[in-house]
Amino acid sequence: MKQTRNPVAAKFVKKARVVYNTARTTAPNCTRGETAMPSKERLELLRRTALFAGLSDRELNRLARDLHSSSCLAGETIFNQGDRGDAVYIVKAGRVRIYVPTKEGQEISVVFYGPGEMFGEMALVDRKPRSATAEAMEDTVVLAMGSRQFYWHLQENYQLALNVMQLLSRRLRETTDQVRSMASMDVSRRTIQALLQLAKRQGVPSSDGIRLGRLTQQDLASLIGTSRESVNRALRALARKGLVAVVQGEIVIKEAEALKELLGEA
Repeated sequence: MKQTRNPVAAKFVKKARVVYNTARTTAPNCTRGETAMPSKERLELLRRTALFAGLSDRELNRLARDLHSSSCLAGETIFNQGDRGDAVYIVKAGRVRIYVPTKEGQEISVVFYGPGEMFGEMALVDRKPRSATAEAMEDTVVLAMGSRQFYWHLQENYQLALNVMQLLSRRLRETTDQVRSMASMDVSRRTIQALLQLAKRQGVPSSDGIRLGRLTQQDLASLIGTSRESVNRALRALARKGLVAVVQGEIVIKEAEALKELLGEA
């Protein structure tokens, strides 16, 4: 295999030649292990994943061959903070919570990922241990690609390397915005901001508004750095104004534009 001449991709891989390895990689902590997934279905998922935007069908097919599916039960850990980063994951179905455990035994949620979103790439890029823990919020199916395969594809594909840089840059901006909001906004505004961000990334339009899936008040509280009771009060205030509703345990945004006005974004 010839070394890449692409200086952008070279930043993400070793200078020495990467030996391509087709060993199967799954989510090791999930009880149901690897499950069969037709190649056509994997290809369709990659087409819907922002990370692979701009890639040809030929390139997507090569990527699809190196993805292996695992089913995780709700509450199962996919990887722990401090683990060696040996795979990158894509959510096929369900949702994944990324959180940081504290010394006091609390859990601070960093982000929630839904279908078509990738996670776990940071430890592969900087070759350091996992900085957070990943947990299935509900019964979830993930696709995993081992680090050797990931590096190989980065070497071979300029567009993929560029997409990875753009993804990391976007997530850094999101983290910066999250820290800024926690420092300058009250609980009500932080709740609104989190709801709008979730709607933009994972919301499903329906006849009664934008559905956010099953999201507990504790999940939301952990995400914005407050208590469940404070989130409950904020949601009840928004519900009284007719802006949100809780339908069978699922948060529904009924008036997104009105929420933006309250947040000062409109």
